[in-house]
Amino acid sequence: MNEQSAAASSVTIVGYADEFSVQPGQDINFMIDTASQVYTANVVKLCGGMPDPDHSTEVPTKLIPADCAGEYRGRRQTTLAGSYAELALLPEWLQDGVFSVQMWIYPTIPKYDNEQTIWSACSMDCTDYARLSITKDGKLAFSLGAADGKSASVVAERPLLAKEWYFVAVQYSAQNEAVMLFSHRCSGWSQVKELEFHTKKASIDYSSTVTEHVLLAADTDPAAKGRTRYHYNGKISNPRFFGKYFNEHQLSGFAAGRISAADQIDTIADYDFSKDISSTKLWDKSSGGYHGVLRQGGVRGVTSYNWTGEQVDYRLAPEQYAAVHFHDDDVADAGWEVDITWKIPLNLESGTYALQLEADGFVDYIPFYVRPTRGCATAPVLYLAPTNTYLAYANERLFKLAQDYLDDDYVLPAQDVYLDEHAELGSSIYDLHSDGFGVQFSSRLRPIMNFRPNYRNWRAVRHFPADLYITGWLERNGHRYDSVTDEDLHSEGIELLRPYKVIITGSHPEYWTRPMMKALEQYLAEGGRLMYLGGNGFYWVTSLDPDRPYLLEVRRGNAGSRSSDSPPGELFHSTTGEPGGIWRHYGYVPQRLVGVGTTALGGGTASGYKRLEDSFHPAAQFIFEGIGEDEIIGDFGYASGGAAGDEVDRYDLGFGTPQHTLRLATSVALDDNYQFVHEDLLNTMPNQGGSTHPLVRADMTYFDIEGGGAVFSTGSINWAGSLAWNEYDNNVARITENVLKHLLIKENPASTVNSGKI
Repeated sequence: MNEQSAAASSVTIVGYADEFSVQPGQDINFMIDTASQVYTANVVKLCGGMPDPDHSTEVPTKLIPADCAGEYRGRRQTTLAGSYAELALLPEWLQDGVFSVQMWIYPTIPKYDNEQTIWSACSMDCTDYARLSITKDGKLAFSLGAADGKSASVVAERPLLAKEWYFVAVQYSAQNEAVMLFSHRCSGWSQVKELEFHTKKASIDYSSTVTEHVLLAADTDPAAKGRTRYHYNGKISNPRFFGKYFNEHQLSGFAAGRISAADQIDTIADYDFSKDISSTKLWDKSSGGYHGVLRQGGVRGVTSYNWTGEQVDYRLAPEQYAAVHFHDDDVADAGWEVDITWKIPLNLESGTYALQLEADGFVDYIPFYVRPTRGCATAPVLYLAPTNTYLAYANERLFKLAQDYLDDDYVLPAQDVYLDEHAELGSSIYDLHSDGFGVQFSSRLRPIMNFRPNYRNWRAVRHFPADLYITGWLERNGHRYDSVTDEDLHSEGIELLRPYKVIITGSHPEYWTRPMMKALEQYLAEGGRLMYLGGNGFYWVTSLDPDRPYLLEVRRGNAGSRSSDSPPGELFHSTTGEPGGIWRHYGYVPQRLVGVGTTALGGGTASGYKRLEDSFHPAAQFIFEGIGEDEIIGDFGYASGGAAGDEVDRYDLGFGTPQHTLRLATSVALDDNYQFVHEDLLNTMPNQGGSTHPLVRADMTYFDIEGGGAVFSTGSINWAGSLAWNEYDNNVARITENVLKHLLIKENPASTVNSGKI
């Protein structure tokens, strides 16, 4: 592969919108960052995907008259990554000149490139401060200072161990002129008792100190008002603040969980992280009620120092989940200011649109969907944009690990070069945090560099750019359709689906919430028709935060084809309480729902389909009208050269494929780049690749449902990539057109029969 910097052009402007979908009459806000002095903005309709993605990233668009179009003055916007907590202690809490701050910590990467702050307090100008941190070589350090220039610090002798729990306390007494640091490792075997108790003589004058910020997992940046720095990677559990100085014996008792009523008399704040785990609020159970709030994320529903392993659902033992896992690369909201606002015209048709930006020769797009007004369907067909998938993959950085898939002359897209240079834009749930833990949250309130119509994924044309081939086909053939997003379906359920005769999915509808699954199931039961034009669908249990719907949560669990494991005891989603993992373990088996389910993952190559016996059944004749008996279907395409590829699904009666389902076609041949999914393996075995394993295949299926419903499934992500080949004049497009026309006009599809397949 060529040097990654050798992109075709450099990104000069980026941005994001505050919503994925908007209704006519609503405002949509755009946040823009550019170093260019001026830029231009236009609204365009995206009329299809890249016609020649191997040679050009141009996309077909239609200019939309918009009062927001024009030239704008450029400005810089800043994203401040790193989760932390703000604690609302009284500004005068240090003035008595005595305090003790205690908590449990679980550092995940104590030896790091920079200092990490566990707890900090400072005045407005940061001249008065107190700070507990981890030095670059992994040692605890307690530092104090005041405006008169006096300061003191205490540093532990031994470096902290990664992924072990410690009880730590830092104290100061002006009367005793003493600074103290205490730590005790309270998890894992040790050869000797790992307890450190260090004191130092110091006199710090806090008598007039007014604290502006009290933070967990970060320090206030004195050089930039409102910013934080030196973020901590790891867990913190139940910090406590006292207006008292304790001795070593008392602190050892606290570490063991022994604290008397007398000790609590001088409590300033006592935080209980086990309360309201689904929220960003950190409860102070003291009489002061100095509640805290999480900023930029932080993972809750994680095990704390007292977890026994007897419960794995935090709702059943919340006191064992009284912790927050912080990361220095968390991003929940980029927090940019609004640059452009556009009110959606009342007469604008539903579809896929974008704010097109141009600065110094580089063109960027900020996509969004215009959906119909709630309760007012405008067409018989509904396109369901898989925005949860876009969010799950948002800013994925797997291109760094993809050398085996890439040609020597591969040039990294400009968007990926930019992403590689801007860690603050966050990662996808396919990536790892700085401390090696899997990313569990993804936000749409940030620039998403791979959610662009002119982006080419390192594997192939994939996700949003590929799904534009589906909407482009609808546009080209004059089909009336509405567009909505996963978030819309999650919010509105079956009422959103009922008005439509046919629902069409995107190419990779992988991430579904329970409300979405229930709505689709009910829609089909009531006579709805589905065209599942993708693969690896309906796979991961997914949650959208009820209070922050822009935030998606996925916990991988310990099964399924995944990029990371959930740590022991941390399977349940903090935002909804749902157990994480794959849907089939919780009753929603894709084969039962849509006839096929994930069977293999691969890439680099793809194939076409060959017709099977069921394709000649009278009930399937409408599908193959105009298709030859021996004609290979989709041995071409913009995604790896074939319609059957990337991630593929199989028909399987054992997993619940309806008995009367017609298995119409199957992939010609998938090579050993494709491997059988390991959730279907009980033991490790050889010969799991496409060249030898009979279940490594993509199956095309169709079945009717009593009451008028029907499901057509292609069993492959790559179907969309072949749909647009040769300007939509091909057998993949012909089959897709045949199916849609049939489902629109046939009131009561005839029952198909069981072909006796095994």
